Amino acid sequence: MDGRDRGAGGQSTQPIVNGIRYVGLTPQPYPLGTFSNELESTNPDTFVSRYLFVSHVLLGHAGYDMEAEINDVVARLKMYRTFLNTSLFYSDGVYLRFDDLGDACDGVAIFQNEGFQIRHIDSYDFARAKTQDTMSINEFEGQIRLTVHVTPTDQYQPTFDLRDLAWLNQDITDFLMVSFGSVKTTVHVDTDQVAMLFTYRIEFHSVDAANRAVASINSYPRNDVHEAVTDMLFQNPYQWSTFSAAGWNGPRAPNSPHRHKVRYDDMGRMTSFPHQPPTPTGQNNSSHPAESHNRVRRDPILKGEDVRTTIMLRNIPNKLDWMALKTLLDRVCFGLYDFLYLRIDFKTCNNVGYAFINFVDLDGVIAMLDKVESRSWRGFKSNKFAEISYATIQGKDALIQKFRNSSVMAESPFCRPHLFLTYADAFKENQPRNTGTLQDFPQPDNWSKLQRSLNSARAVGLFPPSGIVNANIQRSMVSAYDRGTPRDLVHTMQTYRQNDSSDQGISQYERRQCEAWYATRLGLGRNSEVNFDEIPYGSVQQFLAMTRGPHHRAAHNLGPIGPPRTIQGFFNAQNPNYNPGMMVARPSVPRGHFRGAWPHGPAPY
Repeated sequence: MDGRDRGAGGQSTQPIVNGIRYVGLTPQPYPLGTFSNELESTNPDTFVSRYLFVSHVLLGHAGYDMEAEINDVVARLKMYRTFLNTSLFYSDGVYLRFDDLGDACDGVAIFQNEGFQIRHIDSYDFARAKTQDTMSINEFEGQIRLTVHVTPTDQYQPTFDLRDLAWLNQDITDFLMVSFGSVKTTVHVDTDQVAMLFTYRIEFHSVDAANRAVASINSYPRNDVHEAVTDMLFQNPYQWSTFSAAGWNGPRAPNSPHRHKVRYDDMGRMTSFPHQPPTPTGQNNSSHPAESHNRVRRDPILKGEDVRTTIMLRNIPNKLDWMALKTLLDRVCFGLYDFLYLRIDFKTCNNVGYAFINFVDLDGVIAMLDKVESRSWRGFKSNKFAEISYATIQGKDALIQKFRNSSVMAESPFCRPHLFLTYADAFKENQPRNTGTLQDFPQPDNWSKLQRSLNSARAVGLFPPSGIVNANIQRSMVSAYDRGTPRDLVHTMQTYRQNDSSDQGISQYERRQCEAWYATRLGLGRNSEVNFDEIPYGSVQQFLAMTRGPHHRAAHNLGPIGPPRTIQGFFNAQNPNYNPGMMVARPSVPRGHFRGAWPHGPAPY
């Protein structure tokens, strides 16, 4: 019990426990601003959120050069551990979405210290920028409704008073922090004194921690006898167990932007009524033949004839990030998958429409058939339905071997494949509450293969560029010599370009510079410098290689190849090329820097 209010005569009126007034055991309404979605977004001094907008980069104001702005931001994402659970997209500026509220605050300090202008934005503005239905954003993300049942430890039933309630509040918070992650706020919102049921609204710093808490508690309810976290020397006459858990869903806060701003659907149209896209049932919109070998079919799985575990999920909206995809999977098949890779286009930072998922139990594949396949993507600008097929590479071990020596592990964390702890492995470790947590991705074991992959990425990027070395030009070259040999190179240098599409990535300034360089090197034409269109293809390549350097999508800052939540260099200490500058670092500004942003005293970091 925190204290008691005193009336005019000095008599106690309503007792207060953890900042909440009580009438008996019934809590009164809590102050507005207790939860992050209730903060006033128009007040930059107190408003914080999991969404950030970079309004000014080192090169100038945002919104003019997508590629340069993304590169500026991505370079920082590779340097700090704060950004391990972050996603990025571009829409007239770079937008960042964080899983953890504390990491979002750290991210603001990191970018501001390096000269960027960045600010927190609310979920409404984030949805508008992402062309999502503004109502599809969960305003209460990271918040859960937890109901617990309290019983006496023996036949003797003492009166449950506010002192016991204070113990219950603290014990619930301790249990959640030990089991799932940091808790920002715990508020008692309702009491059923007859059934001894107490309902709490709880906000985690991490959205993923909240999702895991709901799934884990519903699958494996908490029993006080087995998971008590209170010191056993304190013999409280009561014990508690979880009764139900769900994501918080209630009326929006009075200052919510969704109450006062016009609603937009996923097509960017203003609308006043909810629009639910059709969700077909029992319909297969697959583009592949009905008897395709890679088609996922229920009957062979149930009969045990098809035991493949790795699937490819297709027709994913390009703006959906890996954290949103994990949230979807946790609702459908929590604890049944151990590998997830959403492939990203490194130029735009959007996904390319498909993901690979490996399951440890075929019940997960069946769940995907029942609840995901042939369903629409609610809230996203897409008229496609989800499709599921088997992947070519099968099994977690094969997938790890494919990616551990790939340059994709040198990209930003949101571009990499991820490993997760399953129910089976968590129970083996006697840590069932760790189900669904990120696991370490194995280090490279073939350095020559890794180096080849990195060299290829530096030269042309992980996706072949559409500029001067596109596939059409390569196919149009006719040579009697083996590609790459000295004679072939001489022949190529003398070959004129036959496809103007090869020049689409070359500015007019670069063309004039190339003409001057070619004239200095080989002389003038009949009347003046040789026209750019008449310069041999190989000479243009040589000029661009000297002036541009490595390809603009090459991984100049390698970042850490390694698992999330692991502080280590790109190479191990035994490698002579080990560079301490490649270490993952925390921000230099302590989290205390942000405590002024919290409306109720220091943030509970």
